[in-house]
Amino acid sequence: MAALKEGKPRRRPGWLEAAALSLAALVAFFLVRGCAFMPWNRSGPETEVRVTVTRDFGTVVLKDELVRLERGGSAMDALREAAEVETAYGGGFIQGVDGLRSRYDSALGGGEKVDWFFYVNGHLADVGADSYEAREGDWLVFDYHRWDYSAFTPFLAGCLAQAFRRGYGGAVPAKVAVLHAPGAAGQAEEVAGLLRANGSACETLLLEDGWTPRDGEYAVLVGTWKEMANNAYLREAQSNASRLGLFAYVEGGAMRLVGPGGEVAKTLGENAGVLEATGPRLGDGRSAFLVCGLDEMGLDAAVEALRRVLTEGCRPVTVLVAVAGGEPLAVPGEVK
Repeated sequence: MAALKEGKPRRRPGWLEAAALSLAALVAFFLVRGCAFMPWNRSGPETEVRVTVTRDFGTVVLKDELVRLERGGSAMDALREAAEVETAYGGGFIQGVDGLRSRYDSALGGGEKVDWFFYVNGHLADVGADSYEAREGDWLVFDYHRWDYSAFTPFLAGCLAQAFRRGYGGAVPAKVAVLHAPGAAGQAEEVAGLLRANGSACETLLLEDGWTPRDGEYAVLVGTWKEMANNAYLREAQSNASRLGLFAYVEGGAMRLVGPGGEVAKTLGENAGVLEATGPRLGDGRSAFLVCGLDEMGLDAAVEALRRVLTEGCRPVTVLVAVAGGEPLAVPGEVK
């Protein structure tokens, strides 16, 4: 074998040099791209949701962020993206968010009745946040409030636009029934027009005394209390305000506004209207949403408040009470 000439390295065969160059290029690609295309680093489809953290029945907004999750992520996962979360009872119970902790010890049966509550598109969730699969476009609200007046605050009027567009758990309402008192056909058409512009199919119907919500029905009741008072469903709801979590109800022709602790904090006698749900969750067969006034001016004020919620947005408050000529009042958080 001939000796190698001193000072000159041996050249690789052509095919070996080409392979080395290819390998170098591949290594450089990995370094620059971070191996993003490899199976163990590939991101699946993502879900974008809105996470809002509030206190005092939605009146104080602490955080409001859009969060992206891997498809199939839970509401708890979404909350963890936006805040520091403490859990209890195996991780399914929200004990604290950003240091704001539950004040009630269920094991000892003591302490203040103040806790975290979780809502999906305005509906009180029927599962824990770790068990609810977040869906594209959901508005997830985590509110810290008292529950000594009512164990459940079932619906957030400030989320009405999202409630009708997105529903709960992926069950989107096919049609919204706008039922009206005999003298409120014009206001009902206005409400239906607002809901259609918000993306909901609607039909307007006359509210009959024997009407009651059907399973799966999203219903909006429009009228003055005097005209609707003969409906048995509404009468029963108003007489069970605490059990149903109603912070505004009609009694003796006046509207009682309940404060956070359950006390009647204010009474309105005229020109007042309300936006409020009457039961646990719209569409479950026991609930309807009220656009109601003590009188004609109060009803018009309620319709105007609804227009503002649907077109301008709103904090995720529990109840909105409108008085003709004034700004809507968030109840119970802003009742003094």
